[in-house]
Amino acid sequence: MNRDKIKSILNNIGRILGLLGLVFVLYKISKEYTLSSFVNKISDFKSIFIPLIALNLLSYLIGIYAWRRMMKAYTLKGMKYILAYYYFAKTEIAKYLPGNVFHFVGRQALASKIGLNQKQMAKISMFHMLTIAIGTVVSTAIFIMFTDTIANYIKYLMIATSIALLAFITLIYPTITKYNKLYITLLISISIAMQGFLLAIIVVWQLNNPTISQFFMLAGVFMISWLVGFVTPGASGGLGVREGAFIAIANFIHLDISSQIILFSIFFVRFINIVTDVVMYISTFAIKNVENRDKA
Repeated sequence: MNRDKIKSILNNIGRILGLLGLVFVLYKISKEYTLSSFVNKISDFKSIFIPLIALNLLSYLIGIYAWRRMMKAYTLKGMKYILAYYYFAKTEIAKYLPGNVFHFVGRQALASKIGLNQKQMAKISMFHMLTIAIGTVVSTAIFIMFTDTIANYIKYLMIATSIALLAFITLIYPTITKYNKLYITLLISISIAMQGFLLAIIVVWQLNNPTISQFFMLAGVFMISWLVGFVTPGASGGLGVREGAFIAIANFIHLDISSQIILFSIFFVRFINIVTDVVMYISTFAIKNVENRDKA
């Protein structure tokens, strides 16, 4: 079986998983909410909606800074942050197209515009995906240290795995210095951790007596489910897969929070993500002349 056939099969499996996950989550949420009650629930967050958007945007901006450092390692001209923002925001919206890879395809197409060849951009995209995976593990390992429901051996195993992964990443991509690789991974870890905080804030906002342990457990579970959606080929933006994975993990660890709150929260996070992606994409039209500026 050739590579294209395998890729096609994986993409189709991802699309099916995404669709099934989305249908499952919609079915579950229809059991808990009507359309009017769901809208009313969103209105409960009107006082913190803008701060939630700001938190999500800051997560993206940190991630873009890390992406810029990756590209600077491969181009002699360097790159201003505004230019990195422009190209990242312009292409990130494509992740919602079927396939879950078109934001990377878009960046591949613009390689020559930023002084990179196709091979270099492909390496950067692979390194980016790798740091996202490692950053998720590192952030989750740190978060579960603040929980009281995870066995100590699991905590120690996660920490050991994180250290091993950080050591591994220093051995690859010789074009990028070891310090830069670790710094980039740290930035990505912070960016992903903020996504976990986003979900945790939304959930605890709805609880009467939330605990620190619950907060970090929610953040950790969400980051793992986010990673599942990210690596699933064919699932547009991880749509359906992320939500389904979060529900499955929450049920598996017997998270002591009502399904109604969990279902609303993961959909609300998705809504905030989409709003932020659209706002960033629209903002690129206001800075479209950045392509013609000095890139140094």
